[in-house]
Amino acid sequence: MKALMYTGIEQLELQQIADPEGDFVVKVAGCGVCGTDLKTYLKGHHYFKPPTILGHEFTGYVTRAPKDSGFKIGDPVVVAPYAECGTCNMCKRGLKALCKNKSFVSGGAFCEYVVLPSDYKAVLKLPSINNEHPDMTAYTLVEPFACVLNGIKQLKINEYSNVLIIGSGPMGALFALYFLQNGVPVSVVEPNENRRETVASWGIDCYAPGEVDVGAFDNVVIAVNKAELVNQYVTSIADGGTVLLFSGLKKEEMLSTDSYSIHYRQVTLTGCSGYAMDEFNTAFEMISQNVQHYKRLITHIFPIEQGANAFELLRMGKAFKVVIVP
Repeated sequence: MKALMYTGIEQLELQQIADPEGDFVVKVAGCGVCGTDLKTYLKGHHYFKPPTILGHEFTGYVTRAPKDSGFKIGDPVVVAPYAECGTCNMCKRGLKALCKNKSFVSGGAFCEYVVLPSDYKAVLKLPSINNEHPDMTAYTLVEPFACVLNGIKQLKINEYSNVLIIGSGPMGALFALYFLQNGVPVSVVEPNENRRETVASWGIDCYAPGEVDVGAFDNVVIAVNKAELVNQYVTSIADGGTVLLFSGLKKEEMLSTDSYSIHYRQVTLTGCSGYAMDEFNTAFEMISQNVQHYKRLITHIFPIEQGANAFELLRMGKAFKVVIVP
């Protein structure tokens, strides 16, 4: 099969490798490029040692399935890259995204076929309309949207809330699209003029840094990995507000936070990472109900032969979400 192999920093090679073997196989229809993929490409990552195949936000068609799986050949599916065990202490405490015993797919999806564990349950069949196949590209957003929904659970949203998203990359834009769909007032801060114009075209207020009164917002989502922004928004958010550190920072980075805001103004600083299958299922349902609303986030589709071009486009900040198709 064809595979876009990550062979080192800023190195991607289209290679021909053996088809994977297993009882549960999905032929990839498309796979989104996520922030971790881009970070690995640009700087390396301790989880992904070259040579390896990146990519985990994927949809496809079942080409082989165990008899008791509930799937048949040709079923269009979206696959969660991992799923919690449901029985460990974290899962029992309702912290399923922090499960220590997750099950995973066999490898990355910037390729033609992916093997799943034979007993893998984190696979959802896509709905068909008038017996026609669904929009496979849009469903590559299910996994990143599930991560966003986990973040939303950490916020304190009520009928009086006003939300500010810092950064309109793919994840920040997904937050904004969620709140737009659900009628929650939302604004975005974004330094890139082209992105500001695109987000504004969706009916979302979008500002350059320094143009908005942060004190008018009770929930702030930091969707860019800049540690210096954390205390800035902790000190300027409305009293009793919640600041969500959504984008990951380096493990060694330390935060210095205003104690007055935490103690006397009751500002909450929290974070999150990943998703649980509850969020994955909810993301799947929400996208199914409003495909076009979320699909606007996908600005480019590249064949796998041009996969390196996709990464370069993201490096330059000239795309929102990019999908690679074999």
